[in-house]
Amino acid sequence: MRELFTMEEQDIPVDAITLTSRLRETKMLDDAGGVMKVTELGTAMTSPAHIRFHIETVEAKYRQRRAIEGLARGLKAVYEHGPDDGIGTTIAAASTIVQTFFDTIATAAGTSALLSDCLDEHVDHMQALTERIQSGHDPLIKTGIPTLDTQSGGIGKDEYWLVTGPTKSGKSVLTGNIAVHAARSGHKVKVYSNEVQRRTYAGRILAMAAEHIDGTIERKGIIDRRQQEEYAKAVMEIKKTIGRIVKLDNSAGRYVEDIVADIRAEADQGFELFIVDLIGKVRSRQRWETREREIAHISLSLYEATKRYGVALIAVSQENEDGQIRESRSPAMDCEAWLKVAHWIPEKKKARFSADTQPEVDHTRRNLIIELARGFAAGSKIPMFFNGAKFLMREISTNDDWTDQI
Repeated sequence: MRELFTMEEQDIPVDAITLTSRLRETKMLDDAGGVMKVTELGTAMTSPAHIRFHIETVEAKYRQRRAIEGLARGLKAVYEHGPDDGIGTTIAAASTIVQTFFDTIATAAGTSALLSDCLDEHVDHMQALTERIQSGHDPLIKTGIPTLDTQSGGIGKDEYWLVTGPTKSGKSVLTGNIAVHAARSGHKVKVYSNEVQRRTYAGRILAMAAEHIDGTIERKGIIDRRQQEEYAKAVMEIKKTIGRIVKLDNSAGRYVEDIVADIRAEADQGFELFIVDLIGKVRSRQRWETREREIAHISLSLYEATKRYGVALIAVSQENEDGQIRESRSPAMDCEAWLKVAHWIPEKKKARFSADTQPEVDHTRRNLIIELARGFAAGSKIPMFFNGAKFLMREISTNDDWTDQI
């Protein structure tokens, strides 16, 4: 072998004859096994005619090594199970790690195709899509906002949407309304809420449904018989309609790895829409140099979950004073659609303000801005009514009647 390297460095052609001659000159031919052994080296080389077979062998070994690595990492996650972690969550997270490696193996090969083959794939997709629509199974999840649904068709079941806005602008109200509308349309929904408890979030849904009940009942209680009757009626109605297809999760401080593992488990149970509110309060088990990079990892993990498990996901994030996403801009780069909730300033009063004064906002209105959209038009500004006490946000219709959309 040493002699072969020497010949390569000196640009001496390497074949059985030249190697035999060189070994004879250096008196190393007998040590190498003689002329027959050198001849065998040439016949042991890979034949170009068998290259496809050898490629398949290498790919098979690669898949085996990836599987071994995934299983090893899954076992490591179980070994690192902490006393404060639920064993079910730990096992689910380990399972997701293993599955991720197997998914990578499954998609590693066959990533390229001729355009004609891609067109055939598109035809098959459109035929399957048409059949689902004709059977009454809408592949898109409607948001309940007419203009947005008209433009986009709804949220795709492998799409990652982003909702942002300044503090107290109504981001959670908007996504809560979308969740309820999707559930009433028959889609299973899960909400990971960082800011309110499950009980309080359920109270918000009750306030949406009852005419004379709002969020103050959790502080003041039920004050009269009418409220008591409406409360009981709303509880029964919600339990009957969407009570068993909506899940609420208190996810403050949860790890994105656990959320992704949970999404996988819930997707197996038929859940189609997931809301993560707020993404800024989610953490990662991996160590990152900056919070910006951690948020980027969290956002990408959620994005990949939508593609891997075929589900829709809405992430909610705060905006800073400049209107940019707090902590990291990565969610805006990952998402298929970016919706911004903005305070509404009356047009007739804008001219009165100077640079040193704060504009007066109308707290009963919001603007919903389609900041970014892939696959449908962006740039629209949708006027919305906002009722914070009842946790309602609805598009203003032409006759200004928005209660019929609840």
